[in-house]
Amino acid sequence: MERRKFFKFLANSVARSTAELIYHATKPVVPYLRPPGSADEDTFLSLCQKCLACVKACPSGVLEPVRTSNPVVIDTPFMNFDNNPCQRCYECIKACQHGALTFENLQKYELKPKLLKDKCVAYHDIFCQTCYWSCPKLDSAIVLNEELKPVFTGKDCQGCGSCIHACPTEPKAIIMEKHAKSENS
Repeated sequence: MERRKFFKFLANSVARSTAELIYHATKPVVPYLRPPGSADEDTFLSLCQKCLACVKACPSGVLEPVRTSNPVVIDTPFMNFDNNPCQRCYECIKACQHGALTFENLQKYELKPKLLKDKCVAYHDIFCQTCYWSCPKLDSAIVLNEELKPVFTGKDCQGCGSCIHACPTEPKAIIMEKHAKSENS
């Protein structure tokens, strides 16, 4: 009887080790911006069941499934601001039944846009204020400097991606980054 337990333990250990090795070997290099309420990437991927209930619940259409051959991330949801900005309605969190998206994570993580000046036409002497005028927090999250070029302050930003959606450059001159909230946020 003990011998059977040992072989079962050994088989389970080998299976776990193999699964972990495959996960780390096929882990995506491309960072995906996950829906509101997601934790860090590893936690999200371990909890997401690829049911796409969040994508179906999203009224703006900003969420879509990853379409890649990578088995770890295929059919997991990500935010595509080319489609639309996020309404921050949190229907995706309400639809998630597996704990991959939670309201608690909204308190732990925030989305902040980052302006890539090397890609921004306003910083290459072409008049553009599209991101500024698209921002729902006008003159707070994005302001204009003395040269009338956009400056991202981070203040009052909702992480909705309106600025990215409106950006006319290809590739976009703005990216969204996920950060752990600081104690004084």
